[in-house]
Amino acid sequence: MEFVPSPDAEPRTGQFLLAEPFMSDMWFGRKVVFLCDHDEDGTLGFVLDNFSERPLHAVLDDARDWRLQQHVSMGGPVHDDSLFYLHRLGKEVSGAMPVLPGLWLGGDFDELKAALSSGRYGDGDVRFFVGYSGWNGGQLESEIKGKSWYVHDAALEDKLQAIFHPPSEGLWKGMLASKGPGFARASALPVDPSLN
Repeated sequence: MEFVPSPDAEPRTGQFLLAEPFMSDMWFGRKVVFLCDHDEDGTLGFVLDNFSERPLHAVLDDARDWRLQQHVSMGGPVHDDSLFYLHRLGKEVSGAMPVLPGLWLGGDFDELKAALSSGRYGDGDVRFFVGYSGWNGGQLESEIKGKSWYVHDAALEDKLQAIFHPPSEGLWKGMLASKGPGFARASALPVDPSLN
């Protein structure tokens, strides 16, 4: 079938993983994961379309004073008691890891809070996640060989849009459909193939 994930795809930092249509995993089924770091030692990313009902200020009291109107997203099952953030603040946040041009991961939290308190930044500049998605060295490659994931790339602006302004629903379906007609048909399949 033309829409089956390629077992030979090679994931890289800055790309997306799209779950294959029949994956029923509670964290990853019909979800999009953005890869922030991938090398021979392992992989770290965040689920972009697993939204929670918890407003950011329910997790961080400081957020009541920030120009952010976002809910915390569920980034994955690893360290799901910790808060992580992707942002565009660059050198204003020391220790931040560059991911893509104009995109950083983490860094000094007090500096991030000070920058957000200044009122110069809004929802398009930072996004918070509880937990992350992680794979040990070789684990993701094994899952890709097992045809569990589509590896997807996009233009930089499209990547930043998906990270900071994702639609409330349909991100997985839209990205998968953008890969071509066969993939668009796959995105409409039921999760349970017996219902097809």
